[in-house]
Amino acid sequence: MGGKKREDVLVLFSGGRDSFLTTCHLIEDDCKALMVTFDNGAGLAGKNAKHGARRIIGQYGKESAQFLGVYSTAGLWREFMAPYNNMKPSEVIGCYGELPYSQFNCLTCRSAMYTWVILKARELGVRYAADGARSNQRFVIELPCMTERFEEFFRSFGMEIMFPVQDLEYDWRLKNLLLGLGFVPKVLEPQCILGTPLEEDLEENVKEAVVAYFDQIIFPKARELVEMGFPIKARAGELL
Repeated sequence: MGGKKREDVLVLFSGGRDSFLTTCHLIEDDCKALMVTFDNGAGLAGKNAKHGARRIIGQYGKESAQFLGVYSTAGLWREFMAPYNNMKPSEVIGCYGELPYSQFNCLTCRSAMYTWVILKARELGVRYAADGARSNQRFVIELPCMTERFEEFFRSFGMEIMFPVQDLEYDWRLKNLLLGLGFVPKVLEPQCILGTPLEEDLEENVKEAVVAYFDQIIFPKARELVEMGFPIKARAGELL
């Protein structure tokens, strides 16, 4: 975004090093980072993200960074789980291909987060979003085959999503970049109990299955949810 006027950017902020560095990059590029953390109902210690947000605000100031809070995406996430959850494995393969449960969880969860961000952006009048996705994390949703689709999804609502650290390959370099920006590269982040990277290299048939489920189910469902104005007010831990 270099050369553009200062813009507000909604940042998916887990509190981990990837989202931490993403936020710093945006602020260094003269953006204001509006950090938001999500709790899908299967995570531990979502409020830990506040620790990282306070560190960023403490260094850059409130004029450059703001923490919006920890919000529940449970309702949106459940919207994307059907029809997969009621299908037999043979039916899943027949409709979408070989879609592992680990990749299904992350695809539907991340899609719920992005849908929330689009809804919030409409409320705030914000045009930009950012995520700390990195291609080497063994999740299909962070590979170009999916980030390009997510970019298309955001564009369909007049927005742009950025992935500033997507091509950053080594954790060693990531830590050094944080040190160069004045931060000790230790973080206190929440933990999702379902987030499981594949142990082997991501096979083409797995990538194709993730793409198929997104194209057939998630993209049209997400558009429907945005257009209906799905409620996004629930904060984590406040469901009655």
